[in-house]
Amino acid sequence: MNMKNENKQEISNGIGIAAEKALEFLEKIIGGPIIEGTGILTDKIQYIRFKNKVDRTIKAIEFLKSKGVTMPKKIPIKDLSTLLEYSSYEDNETMQDCWSNLLANTLDPENIFDTCYIFSQVLNQLSISEVVILNYMFINSFQKSSEDRPYFEKKELVRKSESRLEMGVLIIDNLLRLRLIEEEPPRLIERVRENSDNFDNKIITTELVLADCYRLSSFGVQLMKQIIN
Repeated sequence: MNMKNENKQEISNGIGIAAEKALEFLEKIIGGPIIEGTGILTDKIQYIRFKNKVDRTIKAIEFLKSKGVTMPKKIPIKDLSTLLEYSSYEDNETMQDCWSNLLANTLDPENIFDTCYIFSQVLNQLSISEVVILNYMFINSFQKSSEDRPYFEKKELVRKSESRLEMGVLIIDNLLRLRLIEEEPPRLIERVRENSDNFDNKIITTELVLADCYRLSSFGVQLMKQIIN
């Protein structure tokens, strides 16, 4: 066996051991066998997706261990399979961590939320740029109180996304569509100007002004709590 084949065999054995560990863990969660036998994955995409599922599970196990969780709660197989299926397509490391955190937090008995399926559907519709914006808003909220959700200017959020202006605007629109952020309501302001016919009098007018600012919604806050450590 040449060196190249030996390396492939080592990688294969490593994934095999990790897969066994992951499958054993997943079977405990759903209370039944996941697969009846073993097979060879010849398709490269299938292999990558399978490896991603294994990696997400292993990382979730490590996260739970770090929190001292030895008995994760059981979750419906629909929730588990949906989460792992969506996560298997992800190749960005930050997004992969989000999926691992979502799985770990879902399995944490101390977590009062049982909305894994909903959060999986939402996270699957987010790009790394959108997660970066949400994370920026999240870490800069709650600094004054547990209810503090300040508004951020659109141009500031677009800049944080590191996207072109046109793309940044679409990103904001998508976050609004998913109801992860909410727009600051328009406000009435008073403007005072001189009366040209009578300098002793002033004319006061009111004008509706759009703030073009956004903050995390309550739903957005809960999502961030589930996908970050």
